[in-house]
Amino acid sequence: MGAEDASVNGRQLSDIVGRVLDRRVGRLGGEAGRAVSTTHAIAVFGLIITLSYTAFFATYDFEAFRGLVALNAAFCVAYLGMLLLARLGRQLAAALALLCAAIAQLLISTAWVGWEAGLHLYLLLAAQLVFMVFTQRQRPLRWIFAAVALAAFLLAQLTMPASGAVVQMADVILNTMLSVNALLVASMLFILAAYSHYRAEKAQADASESAARAEYLANTDALTGLATRRPVMERLEVLSQAGGDEYCLALADLDHFKAINDAHGHACGDAVLAEVGTRLRTSLRVSDSVGRWGGEEFIFVLPDASLGDATIMMERVRSRVGSTSISCGDHEHAITVSIGLTAGDYAGTPHHAIRRADDALYEAKAAGRDRVCVTRAVEPSAAPAVASESETAPPKPRRRAS
Repeated sequence: MGAEDASVNGRQLSDIVGRVLDRRVGRLGGEAGRAVSTTHAIAVFGLIITLSYTAFFATYDFEAFRGLVALNAAFCVAYLGMLLLARLGRQLAAALALLCAAIAQLLISTAWVGWEAGLHLYLLLAAQLVFMVFTQRQRPLRWIFAAVALAAFLLAQLTMPASGAVVQMADVILNTMLSVNALLVASMLFILAAYSHYRAEKAQADASESAARAEYLANTDALTGLATRRPVMERLEVLSQAGGDEYCLALADLDHFKAINDAHGHACGDAVLAEVGTRLRTSLRVSDSVGRWGGEEFIFVLPDASLGDATIMMERVRSRVGSTSISCGDHEHAITVSIGLTAGDYAGTPHHAIRRADDALYEAKAAGRDRVCVTRAVEPSAAPAVASESETAPPKPRRRAS
């Protein structure tokens, strides 16, 4: 439970930081929009820190820090200019101005009070932020400014001790400033690391969701909501393997559908197909599959069903499709369906069963439509020892009367 709570708290923190850093600024979108939003948020942070230290130095010893206070006031104006650039959508200009100003300001401030105050620690934060304020296309600038920020940190750490600072401050003040700055930098680094982690998780989840959505769209007919050929054929391939479970297969074709399209247009025909798809889904068991075979034809896969049981189910489907007329604008259509049914076989391919179901469908059409016709599988003893290439090939669509 503790791990779950930590995960939830982490995501909540990530959401909060995300709303701050990814808040839409300017008119940019995508990666550039996120970069300029992050630049805007960091400029606000820099402005707040600068104003806070300006107030501290002014109240601590205004005469000693007069020059630094004036410089910080100039940097505040610079940060306001960065905010304006960000709001105008000038992502690269805002990022460059932010990093150049921040690095210069931190080096000047460190020279004024000494590295013991910890102001140079913010340079480590700048080395992390370069990966958020520049886009992937600007990645050379990421590495350049990361190197510059780290070099500036080493310069301050090695050459700017408090003993050589412009203003000599008491050790207790320096230690307090170091603690505050270290805490702020560590907190920001932790927050940014957590945010990057959860944003990566979210990106992975979004990618998985997009892949699942693409898979669903590829396997689902947009008009009827039924499966497309591919998932139906994949299931048939499994069921038709030697030693597979009992199954039956049926093909159905709407009667006189072409006349509807010719008389009332394809929009009306699409409305009929969509309603038929709904009726087909609600007429089958959960374990059954139904897909759009093409045009106004549908295919049914009925696992764990004898031919007698499957005949009863297909009669139910036929009755359900024609139970009530289908409205289309100011007119209605009485729809019927012809169905060809056969038992599955286990030759390693479903094509033989599909051919038999297709033959049974022709028989249903020839017998007057609106009926279920059954074709039984050839007994194994009567089957040829070796199938010809034409027998193992997928059945080709044949033109039939609607």
